[in-house]
Amino acid sequence: MNDLDSKIQQIAQLIIDSENIIALTGAGMSTESGIPDFRSPGTGLWEKVNPDEFASIHSYVSDTGKNLKFMLDMGMQIFKSKANKGHKSLTKLQKLGKLNGVLTQNIDGLHKRAKTENVIELHGTAHEAICMQCHTIYPITKLIDQVLKSNISPSCDACNGLLKPNAIFFGEPLNSDTLLAAEKMLSNCDLFLILGSSLLVYPVAFYPRKALVNGSKLVIINIQETDMDDQAEVVLHERIGEVMPKIIEIVIEKLH
Repeated sequence: MNDLDSKIQQIAQLIIDSENIIALTGAGMSTESGIPDFRSPGTGLWEKVNPDEFASIHSYVSDTGKNLKFMLDMGMQIFKSKANKGHKSLTKLQKLGKLNGVLTQNIDGLHKRAKTENVIELHGTAHEAICMQCHTIYPITKLIDQVLKSNISPSCDACNGLLKPNAIFFGEPLNSDTLLAAEKMLSNCDLFLILGSSLLVYPVAFYPRKALVNGSKLVIINIQETDMDDQAEVVLHERIGEVMPKIIEIVIEKLH
């Protein structure tokens, strides 16, 4: 048995031995669905555009039209994308009664498209728009329809406030209720699966440490190294869609 096969077996056994598994997913979870990540050397989105210019709340308010053009181009990739083998593996794990929930940094909605339940979208969603004034939430089509009609400052029906995608921009705090729900989900976790996250963005970067303090074990599957690799039971620098189906297959065999 080679090293990769051995680690796949180890992860499968950790899953079988655990009772309250939580997964944390980052951009690396969705790259196999054709959605670019943000920080990979040479290919990351933030190497091509300045996030302060195209993804901050200040730049959105000051130059809404330019920001919306960039966001709609990126949004088209998201709306066309489909859940990949990694997403579907988590759904299978949940149906086996082994996965309690998912914390995701992604705004693409692919976990929900894969029919995974109990998903907390830490950074919001690209599938909704929100009024910056009265906080009314609309389907994202409300914003898109206005932009397509050359309205570069899409507005709310209720109060005429500016609409924005209901995702967290740089310079915005994460939703407090969302953070509380994430903390509660983590509190009883005994195995924390980290899939496709660089663990560079806070507060998410704190979550593995909190899980360890609570007595959880860590498994990390990510193409690049992370600062928490040395704290994990098993680390795989592999594509999630290639290794997760193999792990789930072993889990199913051993459980049945």
